[in-house]
Amino acid sequence: MNGEESSRKSMTDEFLERLQEHRRYLYHIAYRLTGNTEDAKDLTQETLWQAHRKSNKYVYEKSLKAWLRTMMTNRFRDQKRKKSLKLVALEDAFIQSEPPHSVDRLSVEEQVEQRLMLERVKDEIQELPEIYRRVVVLRHFRGYSYTEISEALDIPEGTVKTQLFRARKMLKERLSKK
Repeated sequence: MNGEESSRKSMTDEFLERLQEHRRYLYHIAYRLTGNTEDAKDLTQETLWQAHRKSNKYVYEKSLKAWLRTMMTNRFRDQKRKKSLKLVALEDAFIQSEPPHSVDRLSVEEQVEQRLMLERVKDEIQELPEIYRRVVVLRHFRGYSYTEISEALDIPEGTVKTQLFRARKMLKERLSKK
Protein backbone atom coordinates (compact mmCIF):
# COMPACT_ATOMS: atom_id res chain seq x y z
CA MET A 1 0.00 0.00 0.00
CA ASN A 2 1.50 3.32 -1.02
CA GLY A 3 1.25 6.59 0.91
CA GLU A 4 -1.71 7.91 -1.10
CA GLU A 5 -3.77 4.75 -0.50
CA SER A 6 -3.09 4.74 3.25
CA SER A 7 -3.93 8.44 3.49
CA ARG A 8 -7.22 7.84 1.61
CA LYS A 9 -7.98 4.86 3.88
CA SER A 10 -7.35 6.88 7.04
CA MET A 11 -9.57 9.71 5.70
CA THR A 12 -12.33 7.16 5.04
CA ASP A 13 -11.92 5.71 8.55
CA GLU A 14 -11.97 9.20 10.05
CA PHE A 15 -15.10 10.09 8.08
CA LEU A 16 -16.79 6.87 9.19
CA GLU A 17 -16.03 7.72 12.81
CA ARG A 18 -17.45 11.23 12.32
CA LEU A 19 -20.62 9.72 10.83
CA GLN A 20 -21.02 7.34 13.76
CA GLU A 21 -20.74 10.26 16.20
CA HIS A 22 -23.97 11.62 14.73
CA ARG A 23 -25.92 8.34 14.86
CA ARG A 24 -28.04 9.32 17.92
CA TYR A 25 -28.76 12.75 16.49
CA LEU A 26 -29.91 11.18 13.23
CA TYR A 27 -32.01 8.58 15.03
CA HIS A 28 -33.92 11.30 16.90
CA ILE A 29 -34.67 13.11 13.64
CA ALA A 30 -35.66 9.83 11.98
CA TYR A 31 -37.99 8.99 14.85
CA ARG A 32 -39.70 12.38 14.57
CA LEU A 33 -40.12 11.84 10.83
CA THR A 34 -41.32 8.24 10.89
CA GLY A 35 -43.04 7.98 14.25
CA ASN A 36 -41.80 4.47 15.08
CA THR A 37 -38.58 2.84 16.19
CA GLU A 38 -38.13 0.28 13.40
CA ASP A 39 -38.56 2.79 10.56
CA ALA A 40 -36.36 5.27 12.43
CA LYS A 41 -33.58 2.67 12.77
CA ASP A 42 -33.87 1.81 9.07
CA LEU A 43 -33.83 5.46 7.99
CA THR A 44 -30.82 6.19 10.21
CA GLN A 45 -28.90 3.22 8.82
CA GLU A 46 -29.80 4.08 5.22
CA THR A 47 -28.72 7.68 5.72
CA LEU A 48 -25.38 6.69 7.24
CA TRP A 49 -24.81 4.20 4.43
CA GLN A 50 -25.68 6.81 1.80
CA ALA A 51 -23.44 9.41 3.48
CA HIS A 52 -20.56 6.94 3.50
CA ARG A 53 -21.11 6.21 -0.19
CA LYS A 54 -21.22 9.93 -1.00
CA SER A 55 -18.37 10.95 1.30
CA ASN A 56 -16.46 12.35 -1.68
CA LYS A 57 -19.28 14.90 -2.20
CA TYR A 58 -19.12 16.25 1.34
CA VAL A 59 -17.53 19.68 1.60
CA TYR A 60 -15.54 19.76 4.86
CA GLU A 61 -16.22 23.44 5.50
CA LYS A 62 -19.93 22.72 5.86
CA SER A 63 -21.64 21.31 8.91
CA LEU A 64 -21.71 17.51 8.80
CA LYS A 65 -24.86 17.50 10.92
CA ALA A 66 -26.68 19.76 8.45
CA TRP A 67 -25.48 17.68 5.49
CA LEU A 68 -26.69 14.46 7.15
CA ARG A 69 -30.01 16.01 8.20
CA THR A 70 -30.64 17.20 4.63
CA MET A 71 -29.72 13.80 3.27
CA MET A 72 -32.08 12.10 5.73
CA THR A 73 -35.05 14.38 5.08
CA ASN A 74 -34.60 14.00 1.32
CA ARG A 75 -34.43 10.22 1.66
CA PHE A 76 -37.56 10.25 3.85
CA ARG A 77 -39.43 12.42 1.31
CA ASP A 78 -38.40 10.09 -1.51
CA GLN A 79 -39.66 7.06 0.44
CA LYS A 80 -42.91 8.85 1.25
CA ARG A 81 -43.35 9.81 -2.40
CA LYS A 82 -42.81 6.19 -3.46
CA LYS A 83 -45.35 5.04 -0.87
CA SER A 84 -47.92 7.54 -2.12
CA LEU A 85 -47.35 6.31 -5.67
CA LYS A 86 -48.06 2.81 -4.40
CA LEU A 87 -51.30 4.11 -2.89
CA VAL A 88 -52.27 5.51 -6.25
CA ALA A 89 -51.37 2.15 -7.80
CA LEU A 90 -54.04 0.67 -5.51
CA GLU A 91 -52.22 -2.10 -3.75
CA ASP A 92 -54.47 -4.69 -2.14
CA ALA A 93 -53.53 -3.58 1.36
CA PHE A 94 -54.79 -0.05 0.74
CA ILE A 95 -58.15 -0.75 -0.86
CA GLN A 96 -60.22 -1.60 2.17
CA SER A 97 -63.39 -0.09 3.51
CA GLU A 98 -61.65 0.52 6.83
CA PRO A 99 -58.40 2.48 7.23
CA PRO A 100 -55.25 0.48 8.03
CA HIS A 101 -54.60 -0.57 11.64
CA SER A 102 -51.55 1.71 11.88
CA VAL A 103 -53.85 4.75 12.04
CA ASP A 104 -53.12 5.28 15.74
CA ARG A 105 -49.47 5.99 14.82
CA LEU A 106 -50.41 8.68 12.31
CA SER A 107 -50.85 12.36 13.07
CA VAL A 108 -54.32 13.83 12.78
CA GLU A 109 -53.37 15.48 9.48
CA GLU A 110 -52.10 12.18 8.08
CA GLN A 111 -55.28 10.41 9.19
CA VAL A 112 -57.41 13.06 7.50
CA GLU A 113 -55.25 12.90 4.37
CA GLN A 114 -55.56 9.11 4.30
CA ARG A 115 -59.35 9.29 4.74
CA LEU A 116 -59.62 11.86 1.93
CA MET A 117 -57.50 9.67 -0.35
CA LEU A 118 -59.67 6.65 0.45
CA GLU A 119 -62.83 8.64 -0.28
CA ARG A 120 -61.32 9.87 -3.54
CA VAL A 121 -60.46 6.30 -4.52
CA LYS A 122 -63.99 5.15 -3.67
CA ASP A 123 -65.48 8.00 -5.75
CA GLU A 124 -63.27 7.09 -8.71
CA ILE A 125 -64.26 3.43 -8.39
CA GLN A 126 -67.92 4.47 -8.65
CA GLU A 127 -67.08 6.27 -11.90
CA LEU A 128 -65.56 3.15 -13.50
CA PRO A 129 -67.55 1.31 -16.16
CA GLU A 130 -69.67 -1.44 -14.59
CA ILE A 131 -67.51 -4.22 -16.09
CA TYR A 132 -64.49 -2.97 -14.10
CA ARG A 133 -66.23 -1.65 -11.01
CA ARG A 134 -67.70 -5.02 -10.09
CA VAL A 135 -64.36 -6.88 -10.11
CA VAL A 136 -62.67 -4.12 -8.06
CA VAL A 137 -65.45 -4.16 -5.47
CA LEU A 138 -65.44 -7.96 -5.19
CA ARG A 139 -61.65 -8.18 -4.99
CA HIS A 140 -60.73 -5.20 -2.81
CA PHE A 141 -63.82 -4.51 -0.72
CA ARG A 142 -65.22 -8.00 -0.29
CA GLY A 143 -61.91 -9.88 -0.37
CA TYR A 144 -62.91 -12.42 -3.02
CA SER A 145 -60.20 -14.51 -4.67
CA TYR A 146 -59.87 -14.55 -8.46
CA THR A 147 -61.62 -17.93 -8.51
CA GLU A 148 -64.52 -16.69 -6.38
CA ILE A 149 -64.95 -13.62 -8.61
CA SER A 150 -64.84 -15.86 -11.67
CA GLU A 151 -67.62 -18.03 -10.24
CA ALA A 152 -69.73 -15.12 -8.95
CA LEU A 153 -69.66 -13.29 -12.29
CA ASP A 154 -69.60 -16.41 -14.45
CA ILE A 155 -66.52 -15.27 -16.39
CA PRO A 156 -63.11 -16.97 -16.89
CA GLU A 157 -60.45 -16.32 -14.25
CA GLY A 158 -58.14 -14.82 -16.89
CA THR A 159 -60.84 -12.28 -17.72
CA VAL A 160 -61.09 -11.36 -14.03
CA LYS A 161 -57.35 -10.66 -13.93
CA THR A 162 -57.49 -8.64 -17.15
CA GLN A 163 -60.43 -6.56 -15.92
CA LEU A 164 -58.71 -5.90 -12.58
CA PHE A 165 -55.52 -4.87 -14.36
CA ARG A 166 -57.42 -2.47 -16.63
CA ALA A 167 -59.49 -1.09 -13.74
CA ARG A 168 -56.38 -0.39 -11.66
CA LYS A 169 -54.70 1.25 -14.63
CA MET A 170 -57.74 3.48 -15.22
CA LEU A 171 -57.88 4.40 -11.53
CA LYS A 172 -54.17 5.16 -11.42
CA GLU A 173 -54.47 7.48 -14.42
CA ARG A 174 -57.53 9.24 -13.00
CA LEU A 175 -56.03 9.67 -9.55
CA SER A 176 -52.69 10.94 -10.84
CA LYS A 177 -54.46 13.64 -12.90
CA LYS A 178 -56.24 15.18 -9.94
